[in-house]
Amino acid sequence: MKKLFVFATAVALIVIGTTSCNKVRDALFPGVDVKLPAFQFSVPAIPVVINSEASLGSFTLNFNLDSIIRANTNGVFGAGAVASVKVKEIAISVPNADQQNNLANFESVRLTLTSNAITSPAEIISINFPDNYTASYTATPTNNAELKEYIKGTQLTFSLYGKNRRVTTKSLTFNIMVTLSAK
Repeated sequence: MKKLFVFATAVALIVIGTTSCNKVRDALFPGVDVKLPAFQFSVPAIPVVINSEASLGSFTLNFNLDSIIRANTNGVFGAGAVASVKVKEIAISVPNADQQNNLANFESVRLTLTSNAITSPAEIISINFPDNYTASYTATPTNNAELKEYIKGTQLTFSLYGKNRRVTTKSLTFNIMVTLSAK
């Protein structure tokens, strides 16, 4: 009976200690916005309207959350202080857009993330573009998937998918800037 009491007390202390540590961390760690390096997709001319979504390309970048958190908190906190990582904002621009070839040619695009830590894709945003001339678009995800486990990887791969509403007559360059919120 005494062993059971000691065991139960130890478990209770661990739970209380962990909860208290999390509360202290949450109170002290302000969270940071992490702007990933901008990346590009070169989407070739699409001479036919496709009735389904098609792959528009992928981009892999090296990533170290711990270094980024330390740099943004003067070395006070590292990745261990982060409880959640979500997409705050995604900005897409097409610098070579014109009146006939721009984001309005696409009904929708979707961006997914995989990493060398988790290879199953997480959808980080799905955007429906307006049907008028658009050379840049900024959006906040509505599904806001939790990405912490993905970001534990050192290589992040973003894949872009799209469904066009009109043909494009030239290759378009999609510049994408992702801002993460690490809290």
